[in-house]
Amino acid sequence: MARPRKDQALDIPRRAVEETVRLLASRGVAEITLAEVAAAVGCRAPALYGHFRNRNALLRAVHDAGFERLYAEKLAVAARTDGDAFARLREGGIAYVRFALENPALYRLMFDPPADAGLEDNPFAGDPGRRTLDALRGAVAACQAAGYLPGRDPALVAFTLWSAVHGAASLMLTGRTPADGHDHPALAAATVDTIMTLIAATRTEESPCARPADAP
Repeated sequence: MARPRKDQALDIPRRAVEETVRLLASRGVAEITLAEVAAAVGCRAPALYGHFRNRNALLRAVHDAGFERLYAEKLAVAARTDGDAFARLREGGIAYVRFALENPALYRLMFDPPADAGLEDNPFAGDPGRRTLDALRGAVAACQAAGYLPGRDPALVAFTLWSAVHGAASLMLTGRTPADGHDHPALAAATVDTIMTLIAATRTEESPCARPADAP
């Protein structure tokens, strides 16, 4: 029986995404080629083309993988803070900024890709991005069930919160933070805590402290 070729034994799609993320950390998107990724994976270029028809298809996979990783962070926060809706929302915000700071090149590809990357559509139009946004909406709904933000549209609240943490992360990544003397983790926590202080002031005692059954 013939032995499988080396590239047949590799998990090429997964490895290609991982190697592209690694390459993005040291160079621009436009500089990365499929041939370079194939070499990093350890397969032949035709084997890589069998999974990604062109460079943009690979970048789409990397983009989606970024949202999958961010969603996994959200799920981990939900598990750690089970039963505490307020903590879930706070820790989720801090985890978001941390993800951006730890994966700057991937984060930029997710939210601000270059024009030639073939990623012009809304990142929340696809399943990976939408699940991440739905997780935030679920955290907001859980806080509302616990008495916070009564009567507010959870979708608009989620947009506002995402805008705040995304703006903070983007300013940090571009070196535009006006707050001197704060390292990035401390600044991220301070930003989120400021938001949470405002949310805490909205709490009413009438609402039951229960999390919706369908919240992710």
